[in-house]
Amino acid sequence: MKVERIKKFINPSRHFVDHSQDVSKGDTFISINGGCSYLSKKQSDDLNYVLILDSTEKIETKYIDISDQKNNYLSQIEEVYGYRETDFNKFFVTGTNGKTTTVHFLSQMLSYSGSLNASSGTLGIFINNKFQKGQRLTTETPIFIRNFLQDCTKNKIKNILFEASSIGLEERRLAGLTVDHAALSNISRDHLDYHGTFANYVSSKLKLASLCKGTFSYVKEENISHLVKKHFRGDRLFSAAINNSSADINIQVKKVYEDGIIDFFAETPWGSSRNSVKLFADYNLLNIFLGLPFFMSCSESIHLFFEKIPKLKLPTGRLQLFEKNNKKVFIDFAHTPEAIEKTLASIKKMKPKRIILVFGAGGERDQGKRVQMGEVAEKYADQSIITSDNPRNENPNKISEMITKTMSRNYNYEVENDRKEAIVKAFDCLKDHEILLIAGKGHENYQIIEGSKQKYSDIEEVKRCLKLLD
Repeated sequence: MKVERIKKFINPSRHFVDHSQDVSKGDTFISINGGCSYLSKKQSDDLNYVLILDSTEKIETKYIDISDQKNNYLSQIEEVYGYRETDFNKFFVTGTNGKTTTVHFLSQMLSYSGSLNASSGTLGIFINNKFQKGQRLTTETPIFIRNFLQDCTKNKIKNILFEASSIGLEERRLAGLTVDHAALSNISRDHLDYHGTFANYVSSKLKLASLCKGTFSYVKEENISHLVKKHFRGDRLFSAAINNSSADINIQVKKVYEDGIIDFFAETPWGSSRNSVKLFADYNLLNIFLGLPFFMSCSESIHLFFEKIPKLKLPTGRLQLFEKNNKKVFIDFAHTPEAIEKTLASIKKMKPKRIILVFGAGGERDQGKRVQMGEVAEKYADQSIITSDNPRNENPNKISEMITKTMSRNYNYEVENDRKEAIVKAFDCLKDHEILLIAGKGHENYQIIEGSKQKYSDIEEVKRCLKLLD
């Protein structure tokens, strides 16, 4: 099939789509792995054509078999849309934690330098730091990405930032994209319900290093660094670390103040600087500097980079602070044992009188991490309230039992599976100069309970509780 033929299947004012929820009248649907079976009759009627990538017995006027085009349909779509993916300067970041924050910081830095930019990830699509729309997956499908690139073309944007999840990498959602620059924030236990083993999970993350053609930055960790070096085939590696003089980017933390300001000295291949920024947790400094090699490929001004660091703001739901009457409340997306541990350890450096933790674990996901989360909670938090966090079709009581399995009888904890009520109880316990951390959901505005997505937001619930303090 030639490009001229594909043009016959698309209304110039409409899009190619691959998900039933994205269908608008006049679009052309590309059916991947039987996706057309989810179309309603009205959607099918509204579509211009349905292009089938897998051989099918379904024969209708609008259904066209293009199964022989699996290897080049994406490049044909790009040509129909009027761009090539190589027109863009792309940055991809993977890691168990920190992807969203790394992209968010880098986008801010690019905007400060006058570089138009766009990003795609957990929080959705942003163009020049302005939210455009949400997305269903951290790393979206190839068709979704082509529509995103079309929007970037219309907005004259060349610098594009992507979050690359382990599942997205494994399922080749970045197919057809050149990985110009990339980064790895960290690797710890997560998504083992999908990957099966930790080794498989690590292997999926390292696919990004293998694909990268240009610079690759990574957090220097003993158990991962040698694997990065083994897989990387690009231009140059940059390691980053806190208080490690052997790293290419060495961040020496001088002091973490009680108000969350971090005083530090950074040494990089491009220059050094003494600086400070209000980010509450020193690991967020790594998320800033992981984007430095890409920033230098766009701006080449290390002085501007250092100058703007104090202005950086955390993304929604990442150590988001609410403060009233000498009480501090943080909402954070931390939902793995390592993420919760790092967040709690950072909060301890603020020297609160006590730390109260509200958290849970997702249903129908890696069960092995649940007891680890409970152990971390007992180690760092003075009091914990275990609650629901997207239990899906799993019994919340069973999840809580797994979390509390090894908790000491002497430890101050309780189970309250109603998340709203758990937060209310935490507020009732919270006293002056204490800190409440609500972990797990961050920016999310829903709970998945018994297979149903129900409207819910930690942020809105905290705002409601804060009003009651008046």
